[in-house]
Amino acid sequence: MPDPLRSIDSLVVALEDLRLHLGDKDLRIGDHRFNSLLYFCLANACLRNKVLLLYGGMGANKTSLVNLLGCSFLGIPFEDVENFMLTGHPEQTEEKMIGFIDPRQWSRPNGGEMEILWTPWARSNWKVINEINRFPSGKQNIFLELLQKRKVTYAGQVLTPGDTCYFATMNPDFSATYPLDEALLDRISASVPATQPDLLCGLALAEREREIADLAGELPRLSREEYYALPEKVSDQQLGSAVELAIVSLVREFTVCERAPSFDKTELYGTGPSRGLCHGCHYFNNPEVLCWQVDQGLSDRARQDLRAFTRAFSFLCRAEGSKMDVLRAIAPYVIWHRVTPQRSLFDQPPYYGSRRLDLVRALVEKSIDRTLNERGEMNMILSRATDGEMPLSQAIRELEEYDDPLARLDYIPALERML
Repeated sequence: MPDPLRSIDSLVVALEDLRLHLGDKDLRIGDHRFNSLLYFCLANACLRNKVLLLYGGMGANKTSLVNLLGCSFLGIPFEDVENFMLTGHPEQTEEKMIGFIDPRQWSRPNGGEMEILWTPWARSNWKVINEINRFPSGKQNIFLELLQKRKVTYAGQVLTPGDTCYFATMNPDFSATYPLDEALLDRISASVPATQPDLLCGLALAEREREIADLAGELPRLSREEYYALPEKVSDQQLGSAVELAIVSLVREFTVCERAPSFDKTELYGTGPSRGLCHGCHYFNNPEVLCWQVDQGLSDRARQDLRAFTRAFSFLCRAEGSKMDVLRAIAPYVIWHRVTPQRSLFDQPPYYGSRRLDLVRALVEKSIDRTLNERGEMNMILSRATDGEMPLSQAIRELEEYDDPLARLDYIPALERML
């Protein structure tokens, strides 16, 4: 049986020996620390059809790292992996990105079906979108359609590349950058900051005299069998009922509060209220309640991504620490790019309008702690009621005693619909 985890461990050691800038080991899972940039890339390579966004300034080693990992996971030369990368700029054409019509067909006597010459990026199962925010909105829609349908279309022809690993990089706002569409952001599974090399790292990089392309040849390779075995290895990781409940409760806490009605778009523009305002809800301005602290909730894609990356990290880290510890560590990176904090909260210390990931990390900790502690009896009442062990009316009366947004806005309405 292939053992891809052993090959991945060898790859991690080799990347460190090559003096490749990866940043600090800033991700704590239990008693162990990992590098978030590297391990999220590894986790995304173990999954399929998820999108990882690496966000940071120029020269933070985002693109080089992804291309090096592509060499090892696919077992191909560095130059070939670079062909699987699109680099954004405002004048990028669809023909350069996806493909073009074969001009030789016009000289064929019998005509026949139109033939498309697909680009290596379109045909690849390892797709890298470099500097994604340099694509204008019209070009971003190509990526949105690809992630929705898992197909590439051009001139009436359809290409199905199959299960694919997606990576994207993004620099801060420059003169030639464009905002990412919110629908596209929601389909980005996780986003990881990439930092510039510090002093010690800069000194280590100065000792490296060879180019990245030359160093890539020294990296260990996964076999074809090991690479294709990774999704199954990840899916074998069982999360357990407590982790599943924590994930669902976390997503609902960001979403459950009453907001501007989705059918009345006038409230979302101009002088209308923020999407995060609670209309007639007494939880507003309560620091223990999450939903009012961000301007929009989370879609069910966030739940799916939380489950997938929790499993992938549990596989990569050999479940060192509990899976709940894994969820605590990875959840902020799955959520922070999807939400906009309330300015009245975000502009204050200790965030100063710039530390969004830290704010979301604090909200995640509050939610998981509350699920594991204060909500224990509340969850037991709901479970007994849905299993038929308690009358629904009694369960509703007992849940009404809890001043918890999930009890009042989720659990009780659900039980009332069962009456």
